[in-house]
Amino acid sequence: MIETTYADADEVSSKPPLPSEPPTSHFNLEETAKKERQRIEQMLKDKGIRYGSYPRFTVAVKGQKVTIEFQIPPSCEVAQLVANLVSHLGLKVDERGGGSDVLLRAWDSSVAWQLTLNPLEKQKETGVNEGHSEYRNGDEGDLCILIFRSLISSDKAEIEFIKQGSLNQKELEAFVSALELAGGRFAQSSSLGNKPREGSAQIPAQKSISSLEAMGVRIYGLDAPHQNKPYNEISWDNIAGYDQQKQEIEDTILLALNSPQVYDDIARGTRQKFESNRPRAVLFEGPPGTGKTSCARVIANQAGVPLLYVPLEIVVSKYYGESERLLGQVFSLANQLPDGAIIFLDEVDSFATARGGEIHEATRRILSVLLRQIDGFEQDKKVVVIAATNRKQDLDPALISRFDSMIVFGLPDEHNRQQIAAQYAKHLTESELAELARITNEMSGRDIRDACQQAERSWASKLIRGQATNNKEQPALPPLEEYIRSATNRRQALLSVAEQRNQKPSPRMKKPPLDLLSLQSTAL
Repeated sequence: MIETTYADADEVSSKPPLPSEPPTSHFNLEETAKKERQRIEQMLKDKGIRYGSYPRFTVAVKGQKVTIEFQIPPSCEVAQLVANLVSHLGLKVDERGGGSDVLLRAWDSSVAWQLTLNPLEKQKETGVNEGHSEYRNGDEGDLCILIFRSLISSDKAEIEFIKQGSLNQKELEAFVSALELAGGRFAQSSSLGNKPREGSAQIPAQKSISSLEAMGVRIYGLDAPHQNKPYNEISWDNIAGYDQQKQEIEDTILLALNSPQVYDDIARGTRQKFESNRPRAVLFEGPPGTGKTSCARVIANQAGVPLLYVPLEIVVSKYYGESERLLGQVFSLANQLPDGAIIFLDEVDSFATARGGEIHEATRRILSVLLRQIDGFEQDKKVVVIAATNRKQDLDPALISRFDSMIVFGLPDEHNRQQIAAQYAKHLTESELAELARITNEMSGRDIRDACQQAERSWASKLIRGQATNNKEQPALPPLEEYIRSATNRRQALLSVAEQRNQKPSPRMKKPPLDLLSLQSTAL
């Protein structure tokens, strides 16, 4: 049984007020929200629910409450979702056929409708007065579930779990079950024997992912069986320094992906015709080895969407028209993922150079496809393009104008170099790290990492050959001199390469630009 009360139509303009709560530390609430997300993700993983088979959810702090919400896909019936929640959270009533009771309130008008579900803590028989339920819910810290749908916009219905503290195990299981049902998986595995719902998100997602992998696209951030791989653990802690770039990424990309409703609310309030203000394309500019790819993987990890790494070689084809078709297919498959994705185009300057007289026709067609795809994004799909280049000056101006933001990754300064060195040589003192940072001037983060790794290998070989003393109680670690030697050798090698590159090449040595047209003509 569902206890129901009705509100007047004019009350729908605002969500029902929540009970007043005693003041709670905002820091504690943020920590609670973070732990709730981890608990949900862990339960999804334990249940074997693959990423992409359920809607993307957000965990946030609103006032004195922690809220967990997701959009209800059109393929999921709200009535079925309500029945699922009631069966998990309702008070069992044997004398009513084994059903469950919750307190339900409904608001309905010409502009929106909403429901709130309040699980009942215990049964209490009372005299039934008009307008009152014969059951009551518990104290003010109880769970409230809100289902809301606007009738004057194209927004999907939303469901929101609201509670002052953490969800108990029963409530956590109810949320995961609702998330699973909304994704279509629950209906397919139900013992009721119903035919799987058309439009289920799981099957298209799996097909899209399989197709992308078959093309050679490397996908990071999926809850695949390889849970021990390093990319599953990547975070900002893995990237030393670059605090300004991290802040720009959070402000430009991460917050928009994690809290899209805030950006959409602003756009609705400022624009005569609603148009999303969330980013569609961002350019990472900087020399090789400065953390552009690593930052893209952190974004995917923290935003909860897969990262599609598109290598240059899978796009370039010798067959006429194949290159642009492959690039368009990557975008098409990404748009089919239920929660979108981050498409990472490395070395974008290789196939998106400025359209001048010397540009090959095949390259021109690839660039046209890229421009059309960025312009045609459905931003509610949460598909974001991140392009990386170390030659921004070679990019076509039309492509540059499509980027909502351009983030520069320069070579690290001395402070950042010291932070990077501390990640790979934590046993060195502060003064030794400062000296190593001075020696590695004009080296990228990757170069510093490689120099530290070479120092470790060199030191290990000395220990094996008996050329260095090893303490059995505590293994001897590489001294500063070993790191300086490796860093100096690598710096000299880099300078030698740079000098050769700066020399004017002879006609026989000059390497022509990538000629896609000639590749295609040879295949005809």
